[in-house]
Amino acid sequence: MSSKLAGKVVARAQEFLRPGEQVRRVVIAQGGINPRLQIAFLMVAFIGVRILSTAMGLAGDAGIFMGALGGLAGALLANGFITRRAVFVTDQDVVVLAYGRFGGVRPTRVIARLPQGTRIGPMSGTWAQIELAGERLWVHKKWQGDAAAFTPVQLG
Repeated sequence: MSSKLAGKVVARAQEFLRPGEQVRRVVIAQGGINPRLQIAFLMVAFIGVRILSTAMGLAGDAGIFMGALGGLAGALLANGFITRRAVFVTDQDVVVLAYGRFGGVRPTRVIARLPQGTRIGPMSGTWAQIELAGERLWVHKKWQGDAAAFTPVQLG
């Protein structure tokens, strides 16, 4: 697995796995809007609020502060359109778990249990788009190495 984060994700997902089920690989992904649009939400909100604050007579630091608050609001709005997922290859299945929209790193439910050997990919670029369990997901480059290894696991 690629990081300490993966270890934490696996530890917090134990209640959603079958007794004795061993996680072989983990991939963190997100669904919903294209991750690049998150930046657009932030920038549009920042610029829009900055223009409005300037029109209302707030200049200098106050206008920049208001723009920053607008950017934060845009980022929070974009976060509302994102779904967080963790995909586990276990010794039994491929398990897709849902996570909370706002910050939480605890899984909330099992989205799907897919047969072992389910392929995802090919992937390239900073954010690779994949289709899994009937949902379009985006996998960051950091997790693509693990995702590329989602081939049938040879046991024994």
